[in-house]
Amino acid sequence: MNTAVLQEDLHATEQPRASRLQSDLAGRILRMLKEQGAGPGHHLVELDLCRLFDVSRTPVRGALKLLAEQGAVEQRANRGYVLRGPIIEAPEVEVINPANEEDQRLFITIAEARNAGRLPDQCSQQEIVRILGAKLGPVVRVLRQLADLGLVERKPGNGWSFALPINSGQAREDSYSFRSIVEPAGLIEPTFELDLEWYERSRARHIAFRKRKWRDTLAVELFEINSDFHEQLARCSGNRYVLDAVQRQNRLRSFLNIQWVNGVERVLDSIDEHVQIMDALANGDNRRAYDLMKAHLTSARDVEPTIS
Repeated sequence: MNTAVLQEDLHATEQPRASRLQSDLAGRILRMLKEQGAGPGHHLVELDLCRLFDVSRTPVRGALKLLAEQGAVEQRANRGYVLRGPIIEAPEVEVINPANEEDQRLFITIAEARNAGRLPDQCSQQEIVRILGAKLGPVVRVLRQLADLGLVERKPGNGWSFALPINSGQAREDSYSFRSIVEPAGLIEPTFELDLEWYERSRARHIAFRKRKWRDTLAVELFEINSDFHEQLARCSGNRYVLDAVQRQNRLRSFLNIQWVNGVERVLDSIDEHVQIMDALANGDNRRAYDLMKAHLTSARDVEPTIS
């Protein structure tokens, strides 16, 4: 491996960046301040925020730093962070981290390139940089995110292997037919047991996501929410083969879902359908959840564009 390239790779990944948790927490802090009617000079105590939001000091500090960069708060010597002025736009306001947005756009660009056949099944970091005209640092970060999602695999050196996509209209039809058989059936398995902790967490995440103003880069988070929803319900089935099948389908469909072209209306419908399915399961009505999952997959099949 080229030593200079390796150093650039490591340097790019060591840069401190606000995480999605920190960005989301910053928005939650703003909404809290708005609800409290906090005014200029209001002192934000780290420990109090940790207890209120049930997080450690690290994300709280990151969130406060991000709010300071946005101009909502300021850091004062021996006093920590204080509010600069009343919060007017919360709770609708969302703190957007430009650095994360850049990575999300590259995430989508990679998906578009894979769907269009511009990126081969296996390629190096340098090839991706050249083909997409991107910088090495963001490419490495996004590839690692994709690896965490099981969508790429690291090869020796700088090589990466992409999960094979669904690349034809017939393959897409076959995928939905298969999923319509397997996923609803998993919900009525005798061994099905809903993870209530996951249910509460996932439902809250769905509702919070629905309230956000849509922008293209949210397609990455939508994919993560969608993938987690289908995979966790398969895990709750208690059937390892149902889980394996759903995980494989998630990987096959990944780049189609990340390159979202179906508009915000379908986003809202999909979120609502997920919540209805989860609520039915929480109420012990697995047969209704079965019917709702069938309808959900049919709606998704009918609205998405057919691949030529």
